[in-house]
Amino acid sequence: MTATRSVRGDSVELGVARIYEDLLGLDEVDIHADFFALGGHSLLAIQMLARIKKTFGTVVPVSALFEHADEEAATVSVLSGLVRRDLGVRLPDSPAGPVTLRHGGDADPVFCVHPAGGDLVGFRELVRLLPAERPVYGLPAPPADTQPYEPELSDIARHHLSRLTEAHPTGPYSLIGWSLGGLIAAEMAGLLREAGARVDLLAAVDSYPAEETGAPDETAILSAFATHLGRVLGRPFSVPADDLRQLTFDDGLARVLATAREVGAVSSDTDLSELLSWLTLFRAHDHARRHHRLNRPVEHLVLVFASDGDPVAQDRAAASWQRITRYPVRRHLVPGDHYSMLTEPHVGELAAILTEALATSAAWS
Repeated sequence: MTATRSVRGDSVELGVARIYEDLLGLDEVDIHADFFALGGHSLLAIQMLARIKKTFGTVVPVSALFEHADEEAATVSVLSGLVRRDLGVRLPDSPAGPVTLRHGGDADPVFCVHPAGGDLVGFRELVRLLPAERPVYGLPAPPADTQPYEPELSDIARHHLSRLTEAHPTGPYSLIGWSLGGLIAAEMAGLLREAGARVDLLAAVDSYPAEETGAPDETAILSAFATHLGRVLGRPFSVPADDLRQLTFDDGLARVLATAREVGAVSSDTDLSELLSWLTLFRAHDHARRHHRLNRPVEHLVLVFASDGDPVAQDRAAASWQRITRYPVRRHLVPGDHYSMLTEPHVGELAAILTEALATSAAWS
């Protein structure tokens, strides 16, 4: 695939364009073409922002990928403008609080909680379709080196809650969690309820409570990570655990990286240290999920599952969720699988379900 750069601009624009070209495997890019429309995905976008920081010394915020709901936001032209005007902010010394994903009106805000792996880019299409009058914020995971190797999910929830209430000390709170984020959001909602705060909505999107506590071996984790990485990046691939058992850990990680490069999931200069940081966070989140049990009472719970999922597993998950609320759980199905349900053409149905839930949430309280 080849696109044309419509204008050859200054050194900043050329530098950002080269980052796009390298990550997306293109000869040239149109400076007005959106990163995601050109084939970019989730963690690839995170790599893109990291490259901009490394190249120019400024940090373009994740919110730049979400804003301008009615136009393309993540273009070379737009991001170059942010770098030129130095609108990117320096990385803080400590993990940041809620990230603005979209500005809204005067209605109560919505908070999106990260899945395993910690990034928020998976919410990008959904955010654009939520009610325009509601500001939308995201809660990204703290970096892997700021949390224990085997964190408790309740600790992750308390970390987010401290930053959430610091930035937004009064409710009401509406929480949307995808995958692991649903479990974290539930723990947050329970803690908020215990503190006397008002939680209007807890929406768990394709979120499955753990059924077993036993941790898989390192090769199984690495194999699962490879599969997850490929799906998140939109370039599915797998590295069987049996193949990895024949290798040392370092060689196994190198095998995953080589395979990811072959299918175009990561760029050619992605190194083992980057992959290891993603794996560390994935492993920590997997541990937290496996050892957590839903136990804090919550209210106003909405469950949304992907229609391609296992209906038996969904029934078991719904039963687990029902045990922590006195109200009947409202359960919905959205076309697609765990990942595609948050993208076109299915994300519109998910947004409609959540929009209706948000519209009625105040009445529940």
